[in-house]
Amino acid sequence: MNLPKFNSNDELPLTLTAKDIAGYLNISLTSGYNLMNSKGFPVLKLGKQLRVTRDNFLNWLNNTNEVIYK
Repeated sequence: MNLPKFNSNDELPLTLTAKDIAGYLNISLTSGYNLMNSKGFPVLKLGKQLRVTRDNFLNWLNNTNEVIYK
């Protein structure tokens, strides 16, 4: 599966999916879903769909100190 690649934060869509996050962080799609389901992640659940706004994702990324995966 081809994951999207982003050259800058400005290229990120306004709402991100697990696929977008996986491409941005260079992780697997499964890890992207696991991250979105982790405690403290600013996810929006729209039915069965998971989304996060670009601003909330970047804020979370810049301010998190915890290790999600070992």
